Amino acid sequence: MKIAYLDGKRLYRVLYAGIQSLLDEQEYLNKINVFPVPDGDTGINMAFTLMGIVEHIQHHSRLALNELSQLVADAALDNARGNSGVIMAQFFQGLSQGLAPFSEVNTSQFAVATNSAVDEAYTALMNPIEGTILSVLRSWSDSFMEASKTSPDFQKVWKISLDAAQAALDRTPEQLKVLKDAGVVDAAGRGFLCILEGVMAFMDTGDIRQLPKIDSGFSSTSLEMENLSVSNLAFPFCTECIVVAEDISRIALSKALSPLGDSIVIAGSKHRAKIHIHTDDPGRLFEIARQYGQVQQEKVDDMREQNKSLRSQQEIALVVDSTCDLPSEIMEQHHIHVVPVRLNFGKEQYIDRVTITNEEFYAKLRGSSIHPQTSQPPPADFKRMYQFLSSHYKSILALHLPQVLSGTYQNSSAALEKVIFQGQQVILDTFSVSAGSGIIALEVVEAIEAGKAFEEVIEIAKHAIQNTQIFIALKTLDAVQRGGRLSLRKRRLIDLLHLNIVLSINKDGFLKPCGATFGRKQLFSKFEKFVLRKVKNRSIKRIGIMHGVNPETAEQLRKTFSSLFPEASILVADLCPALGVHGGVGAVGIALQYDSQ
Repeated sequence: MKIAYLDGKRLYRVLYAGIQSLLDEQEYLNKINVFPVPDGDTGINMAFTLMGIVEHIQHHSRLALNELSQLVADAALDNARGNSGVIMAQFFQGLSQGLAPFSEVNTSQFAVATNSAVDEAYTALMNPIEGTILSVLRSWSDSFMEASKTSPDFQKVWKISLDAAQAALDRTPEQLKVLKDAGVVDAAGRGFLCILEGVMAFMDTGDIRQLPKIDSGFSSTSLEMENLSVSNLAFPFCTECIVVAEDISRIALSKALSPLGDSIVIAGSKHRAKIHIHTDDPGRLFEIARQYGQVQQEKVDDMREQNKSLRSQQEIALVVDSTCDLPSEIMEQHHIHVVPVRLNFGKEQYIDRVTITNEEFYAKLRGSSIHPQTSQPPPADFKRMYQFLSSHYKSILALHLPQVLSGTYQNSSAALEKVIFQGQQVILDTFSVSAGSGIIALEVVEAIEAGKAFEEVIEIAKHAIQNTQIFIALKTLDAVQRGGRLSLRKRRLIDLLHLNIVLSINKDGFLKPCGATFGRKQLFSKFEKFVLRKVKNRSIKRIGIMHGVNPETAEQLRKTFSSLFPEASILVADLCPALGVHGGVGAVGIALQYDSQ
C-alpha cells in the first residue's frame, strides 16, 4: 500500500516510532562514542533531546503538519543536550521552516524540507566536519530528493534514502581517523540511522507498539576505554545554555565564543539560541552569552569525570549535591558524582563551584551590596545525571541535605522517577550539611569500593547518618541577618548579651542553635571547647572540618582533634558558596562521625 502524503498525524507516529528505535539502542551509542570526546554520552544526549520532543507533543497528535513540526522544533531546542542533540535541534528547526507552508506534504515537498533541515544543521557548527552525523544527514536528504523525483510513495523513497544513509554511515571511519582507530562508526550518525530504521519499520508493519528489534550491525565492537582517557583535555567542560533575545546573530555569537573552546554548536532562531561548547571556563561563557540576551538553562558537565565513570569497575554510583563539602581531589579519587546548587547575586547567576570559585564567592560576598540567594538544582540537572549513570552503573545511591532545608531532595526524587532504570535506586536524607555530608559520603564510598552489596551499602549509609553530628560557629551574624534568617531585633539582643550561637542539625533536619558561648574574644577557642564537652568520652571514627576562608582556625581545630583522637580520620574542606551564603565569611564547623550510637 502506497503512502502518498505525510500530515501531522502521520508525522507524530513516525517520530514516535523513530525515537523509540533510538531509545532501544542508546546504550550501544554510548559505547561507540569516541568523537569529538570519548565521554560515553551520545546515546543519552540524543535520547534526552528526543524524549523531550515526545513529552512535549504527546497531547498534540491531531495538529496540522506545520503546527506540529514547529512544536517539535521548539521542544528539541529546549531539550537539546550535547553536541549531537544540539545538531538534531537545528535539524528540526530547519525542517519546521521547510514544512511551514504545508498542512500535509508529498514526497517531493518533504524532500525540499529535509534539504532545508540539513542546511540548517550545518549552520549550527562553525567548522562542520564530515564523517559525522552531518554526512549521514546529507546523504539521506540528497537520496530522498532524487528518489522523490521518480516516486510519490513515502515507503519506497524512505527505503532508498535509508540505504544511502547506511552507506554514508559505513564510510564515516574512512573520513575520521579517530573512528577508524577505534573500529566504530560515528555514534551520532548511527543514532540518526536508528531513527530512520524505526520509521521504516513502522511503515512496513503499521504498528508502533511492536517494532522489530533493530540489529546495530556493530554489536561485536567493544572499546577499550582505558585507551580513551580524556584526563588531559584542554577544554574539559561540556557547557550549554539558551539565550533569549529579540534579535540574536548566531554568527556573531559563534565568533565571540570561538576563543573559549571547541566543539561549538549553536542552534535555534534569532529569538532563541541553544549554545553547546567544550571549554575550560564555563563562567566566562555565560558572561559572554549574557551580552546577547537573557541566559537560561545553564548546564556544565565535566567530561573527565564522565570518562572515568565509563572506565570505573564500581557497580554503584554515589551522587551528592554540592553542599557535600569534600576536597575536590577526594571527589575525583572516589568517583563521587556532584549535582551543583545554584546561587545568584541579584541578576548574576552562578553554578556552585563550577562558574564561581570559593575565592571569587567570598570576595564578592564581602564587597557586594546585594546579598546572594540560593536555589536547589533544577530537576533537569538531576535527570541528566541519572540518565548518564543509569547506562554505566547497576545501582544508584544519592545523598542530600535535609529535606526540610531545601527542595533538593524532592527534585532529585522527581528526576529519578522519570529515568528508565532497571537497577536499584535509593535517595537518602543525610540530616547534615557540608563536612557532615562529606564524611557520610566517604563512609559510603569506601563500602562501595570494598565491593559490598547494595543493600549492605544502604545500611552502612543509614548507620553513618545516624552517628554523624555537626557543629557550626559563625564569625559574624551579617550573612544570616542579610539573608532574612535573623531579625535585627534578635541580633541586637544576641550582641547585647555577647552570645556566640553554636548551630547544629537536629533529629528532624532543622538547623537550630544547640548552645552558645559567651564573649567575643577567642570565639573559636571557646567553640572548640564547647564541641569537646559535647563529645565527652565517645569514640570517633571520622572528623570533617570546614571553613569559610578561615584556614587558620580550621588548622587549629585539626591539630587539637588530631592529638585527642589519633585514630580518627580527619579531613579539612572549604565551606561551599551555597552554604557560605548563610554562614558568611569566617564561619567554621566540625562534623564528628562516632564509632557507635
